Amino acid sequence: MSKPNKTVASSTTTADLKDDRKIKATNNNECENSTSVELTRPGQQIRPAISCEVAVGLVERLYGLKVLSVSELNSYYDHNFLVKIDPQSKGNPFVKDIWPHGYVLKVLNSMDTREDRIDAVHAVQRILGAKGFNCPQPILNIKGQDKSIEDIVYDLPIESDDKKSTAEFQESDAIRQGRHVVRLFIFVPGRLLVEVPYTPQLLLSLGRYICSLQKAIEGFSHPAMEQFQNIWSLDSVPQLLGFTSAIGDHEKRRLIEDIVESYMKEVVPMKTRFQKGVIHGDFNEQNILVRKVSPPEGDDSSSSPQPGVENASSDQNEHEICGILDFAHSSLSFYLYDVAILIMYAMLDSKVVDFLDVGGYVLAGYMSVDDRTLNEAEFEALKVCVASRYAQSLTMGAYTHSLNPTNEYLLMSSKNGWTQLRTFWTTPKDQLYDRWRIIIDANRQ
Repeated sequence: MSKPNKTVASSTTTADLKDDRKIKATNNNECENSTSVELTRPGQQIRPAISCEVAVGLVERLYGLKVLSVSELNSYYDHNFLVKIDPQSKGNPFVKDIWPHGYVLKVLNSMDTREDRIDAVHAVQRILGAKGFNCPQPILNIKGQDKSIEDIVYDLPIESDDKKSTAEFQESDAIRQGRHVVRLFIFVPGRLLVEVPYTPQLLLSLGRYICSLQKAIEGFSHPAMEQFQNIWSLDSVPQLLGFTSAIGDHEKRRLIEDIVESYMKEVVPMKTRFQKGVIHGDFNEQNILVRKVSPPEGDDSSSSPQPGVENASSDQNEHEICGILDFAHSSLSFYLYDVAILIMYAMLDSKVVDFLDVGGYVLAGYMSVDDRTLNEAEFEALKVCVASRYAQSLTMGAYTHSLNPTNEYLLMSSKNGWTQLRTFWTTPKDQLYDRWRIIIDANRQ
């Protein structure tokens, strides 16, 4: 790849286009040193603080496409934008037809500059796309590259947890600019999972989908997948103790510490018995797309009584999964982790099914694909792994929000998360697993 280009931001702004869907951006923090787990140093600005106008400039200069409108999308550490392109744009020889739904410009945080890592992620996306999975595909820029590294001068205010004043930070070139990987992806249409009711049938579908995706990339290998680990990897749960100071409540901090201790005692010693392969690593409600479906005529399966169903309504629409986003956390890891992460996020927003029963439906779907199952060691570790993802989401959400207090998106998990986690953690494992087994048995084909 050629040396980084410099983008200097203008002082003017571009009006945002209000989009009816907000994509959760990459939640990752991939370090240059793949053997360590590091988030950021106090006061370090890793998220590119750029405006919509800078985004427009990047698209037009790097991709030769004329932008009609732009809007900012939700993100943790990166900066993402939805851009709509003029259908008559002819400036990119590698783009024959303009995608009518738009494109997503991804400007990665300053720590995610490893080209081999990005190549590995793109390879996974291409494999899945070729096998019929609807996921973002990278667009080639005018040089025929699927990424470029840019030195970008920031034009938006930055925030930090350091004691220095904002003015002092803005005078520092190290803070006011950064080196970032820039990519453009096809925008995948669909509704976010979080926007629809989680019916039993949808939860079963989620389990089947995650298993089918794992099987589709089974056997894929890449050195960057084997080396990858970040603070969001479930292997990094012990690292949470370095970030709990952002949690103001002592009882909440103690809860996180208790979960970390259980992870060390109950999960770490069992890892040699876990099944391994390339995983997505971040199956959450903001990364899964769905669309409405009509049941076949005469099919009343969705109205059949199911264990743990609350607030059931005969007019609830069923939905099917139509896409998957954000492969930034993909790695060679344990299949169990994907299952635990999915269960945790599905529990978080479950209003139709009792959240304590969600795991039963996800497992029933997962285990229905070619007789895929969890072995005894994986099943025993599952509860702690689910709780560990709650702990990661709540702790890192609080910590990152302390650095970016205006970004309320970072606290989404905390709305229901703390209450759910206390209930989930204090529910005896045998009682929880008995509930799940009843659901699994009721949905055997």
